[in-house]
Amino acid sequence: MRTTKPETKRKPPAASATRRAPARGKKKSSDVSLFSGAHINGFLVGVVTGAVASLGVITGINPNALPSAMSSQASATVESSPQPSFTFFSTLEDESFQIDSSSTADARTSMYTQYVLQAGSFRATEDADKRRGELALLGLESKIEEMKTDTGIWHRVYIGPFQSRSKMAKARSLTAQSDIDTLLLKRAQ
Repeated sequence: MRTTKPETKRKPPAASATRRAPARGKKKSSDVSLFSGAHINGFLVGVVTGAVASLGVITGINPNALPSAMSSQASATVESSPQPSFTFFSTLEDESFQIDSSSTADARTSMYTQYVLQAGSFRATEDADKRRGELALLGLESKIEEMKTDTGIWHRVYIGPFQSRSKMAKARSLTAQSDIDTLLLKRAQ
């Protein structure tokens, strides 16, 4: 024999932090309309804009579609513009140029130019000596010059002079590796 259990109504599960309670009163998909007034208005604006744009393109491509007054003015302005004349071809045939070879003045100044690196400017002599020692450890020969300015006496540390840019660049890379900022100076001899 089979015993039947009395049917009991189940309570809907309570909402918890991990489970959501089923939504009640949810609209069915058949209740929502596919097109609203905004959709129809947007479609009509798009059709009108497309029609106007396509007419503009067609009119721009077909020159016969332009009014006759506009096309005749365009051709008249092209025909009436004067053609430029170039006379420099005939002028240059008659001219003769002489190049002065006085570039020796530039060669003299560049031949006697020396490159110097300033490795620091200090108020205290001890700080300048310390920097000179750092440069000596790098294998660079340096000297300290005392300068009097409006702000007082400054002790500047110079590396060089270098006769070529390549030697100066090598010294500058050594100082850069040791976090010593340098200032490139050109001096005429």
